[in-house]
Amino acid sequence: MCLVSVLFEREGELALITIDRAEKLNAMDSVIYRELGEAFEELDGDDSLLVGIITGAGERAFSAGADLEQMHGPDSKRRGWGPWRPDGWSFGLTTRKPLIAAINGYALAGGLELALTCDIRIATPDSTFGAPEVRWALLHGLGASRLPAAVGLSNAMSMLLTGEFIDSQEALRIGLISKIVPHEELLEQARATAAKIASNNAIAVQMTKELALRSALPAYEESLRLYRSYYGYLENLPEQSAATASFAGRSRED
Repeated sequence: MCLVSVLFEREGELALITIDRAEKLNAMDSVIYRELGEAFEELDGDDSLLVGIITGAGERAFSAGADLEQMHGPDSKRRGWGPWRPDGWSFGLTTRKPLIAAINGYALAGGLELALTCDIRIATPDSTFGAPEVRWALLHGLGASRLPAAVGLSNAMSMLLTGEFIDSQEALRIGLISKIVPHEELLEQARATAAKIASNNAIAVQMTKELALRSALPAYEESLRLYRSYYGYLENLPEQSAATASFAGRSRED
């Protein structure tokens, strides 16, 4: 497996998967989305690997979300960015192995969605979480289907409908993350958690994960169907084009 923007490191029974685009706050372009899918497939297909940790390079961001300039810019169709980007990768949703998110900074929009595909989320004190898509006539689609199970419907609606960000303490209070640790201890704590998981029976762990997810997200397939439909509708709204163009313009100025 040859990856360009995602690092895949084997550490015994653990796979450390790192989004390596720190200069862009680990914003995910089409290459990263594809390579994350490949990394999840590698993790799932290797019987010697039992747990995956996902993190972002640098100290500022787990991932600030999708690269909106590429996703909705004037060249998006020419670049092959499809009208419904989640068709391009698995989001880890089919991964049988447990996934741990080691969140080091911003986990916004698609970055929060990525964290929500993980089974355990650990964060640093300065981490920030948010689903700001409604500001730009976009959908926090997969997050909208998973966030209520993680934090309860009222807390999820507050994040999804206002688009406001929350800090690590609030994320811990509502159950979005399970632990806050200093930045220098983040990966150490994630590795320790992974080791505890790996010490258990692998088949029982994987079956337990599936049972828990199917119980928490019983109508997930219908949710994905609606996401596809709604995403395609919003893609054609002039308000979305104007909002994302404005965002892309600010990104270039930064």
